[in-house]
Amino acid sequence: MSRLQTSVAALRRPRVVLTVAAVVFGLVWLANIPASLLYAAFAPKDAPVQLFGLDGPWAEGRVAGISVQNRVVAEDLHWTFRPAQLLLGRMGLHLSGGGQVGTLEGGLALSPRATRLTNFRIVSTVKRLAAAGGYSFVPVEGQIGANLKSLVMVRNALDTLEGSVDLKGLQWTLARDPMLLGDFHVEMQTTPEAIIATISSPEGPLSADGTARLLPDRSYEIDLRIKPKPGASEMLMNYVKTVGVPDPQGDYHWRQKGTLP
Repeated sequence: MSRLQTSVAALRRPRVVLTVAAVVFGLVWLANIPASLLYAAFAPKDAPVQLFGLDGPWAEGRVAGISVQNRVVAEDLHWTFRPAQLLLGRMGLHLSGGGQVGTLEGGLALSPRATRLTNFRIVSTVKRLAAAGGYSFVPVEGQIGANLKSLVMVRNALDTLEGSVDLKGLQWTLARDPMLLGDFHVEMQTTPEAIIATISSPEGPLSADGTARLLPDRSYEIDLRIKPKPGASEMLMNYVKTVGVPDPQGDYHWRQKGTLP
């Protein structure tokens, strides 16, 4: 290498170092902008989803609560920014926490068109989760655990749902005394025709199996076969009989159709 080339290379090294240092400084500065400042600057004031109690930088921090139409749906959530989601045109976060509503953990991705949950785990009670969803009273008690491989909402409508839900120790509370129904398992999948939930009852006094279907026009169809198992309480057997007349196998068919609001 000539003396001239050596001199030029020597001059370039500080420039490269300064450039890299400036880029690193800029990224660190951006990553440490307080989330509360960005939210106050860019969040629509009349948005149905509101955050409160933001703490820490936007790339990794904590939010005390999230409300939807003035209804708290999650508390004490921690998030970590996932920059790889930017390549897909999404703002990606890993969430964990939940507070009194329940335990939540998994991936959240937001884009102008859709909201996505990926590998998302929810553990709560039926009543708490129903209240977070806007149902102040449900005549059922029990534990609920959901493993959502994929949930996609497009313009506030459910577009894709893959995963499973387990209901443990379910009890019907409109009876004089809480009536045990047992454990239920739901497998959910999305097909071109509908979102289909397949229902089974691994444990408990009530046998239940069948499907629930959600169609693209937001209409739904439920078709269940239910039957008290041997040893079920007389109260449960009497309640099942109100469904109708059993078929030759002793199964009672519960069918229902409707449209989501």
